[in-house]
Amino acid sequence: MAHLISHPIQYFAPLYRALARRPEIDLTVYFYSDATLREHVDKGFGRSIKWDVPLTEGYKSRILQSAKTKDVHARGPNLDLLSDLMHERYDAMWVHGYMSANAWGARAIAAMTGAAYLVREEQNLLDHRPLAKRIAKQLVLRPLFWRSWGLSIGKNNWDYFCNYGIAPERIFPARYSVNNDFFRRGAQQLAPKREEIRASLGITDDRPVILFCAKFIDKKQPLLLLQAFERLSREAGCWLLMVGDGELRQEAEQFVRSRNIPRVLFAGFMNQTELPRAYTAADIFVLPSAYQETWGLVVNEAMNYGLPVVVSDKVGCGRDLVEVGRNGFIFPHDDPAALAEALKPLVASREMREEFGGRSLGRIAEYSIDACADAIVTACLAATGQGNGRST
Repeated sequence: MAHLISHPIQYFAPLYRALARRPEIDLTVYFYSDATLREHVDKGFGRSIKWDVPLTEGYKSRILQSAKTKDVHARGPNLDLLSDLMHERYDAMWVHGYMSANAWGARAIAAMTGAAYLVREEQNLLDHRPLAKRIAKQLVLRPLFWRSWGLSIGKNNWDYFCNYGIAPERIFPARYSVNNDFFRRGAQQLAPKREEIRASLGITDDRPVILFCAKFIDKKQPLLLLQAFERLSREAGCWLLMVGDGELRQEAEQFVRSRNIPRVLFAGFMNQTELPRAYTAADIFVLPSAYQETWGLVVNEAMNYGLPVVVSDKVGCGRDLVEVGRNGFIFPHDDPAALAEALKPLVASREMREEFGGRSLGRIAEYSIDACADAIVTACLAATGQGNGRST
């Protein structure tokens, strides 16, 4: 099986390693760009970063010449990649996303060679789109998805595939997941150092800490969270830890200064191996995104630390990971008062935080790398006529 994806991604490398251990398939990963293997400018963070975890170790990949000169966001074809697909005659091709010439080229090659074509796509139907765009997407996506197999990252994404023409019996729930083992190990190792870590971040007492961990961009709504926290801080004693960077960080800091909001800390960008410190210090996790939050893998991470989670109604993982009133809450994305109300009982009650956090741990165990790999293998075997079992 050939897998096509834009660039090496820190979240996906553990999945590829798990698939490489599976005897049922022989996986080769093709990248359109290798830019993330080096120090590169991340537009969302507004700075140069270099990931501090291995991205291409433990599985077979091909980085062809075109990938060494292509930007991460470029959507033109990698002609040498498409030529390689034709030459190798794969049994199955699995593309991540459809918004590239490579995905369409692979679809054509699969049709010519008789290869099964699998799509893993993050999109959902949560965001309103104009009628003209909805019609255009129907006209464009139905031919691409016709006779394709879907790898659904969650319930909202499942609805998206069905809406654009993939039959339900051809969709497999390859749920979005993170390396649970990595984060659970971090939680266990750092738990005894929790007070020390909190102190190093500037947290000077035992009041509960609300954690935001995302890019400081419009989509993630850091300013709405600050508005909600301002309301909350009038009534409850708590901290807000803001992890990340981006174009809105300066405005967010200025907002805090101008409104004299207490106990707000800006920790800046944290790399993958640093993030466990933030989760260890926290008591509640918030993702207040306004649009195009197709999943929100930081929610998976936070749940591995036994945190209650509060997300907006535009966060794609909400239907899958948040059991309202049991491990977290979902609030209207444009209402800071509603966010403050959702946070209030969790801030007020240590018992509720512990109870909700325990349920987060149980829930996220179902969203593991191994379970996702099982589903992809099952889908691949079904698509190539070598198995009829359904993944659950």
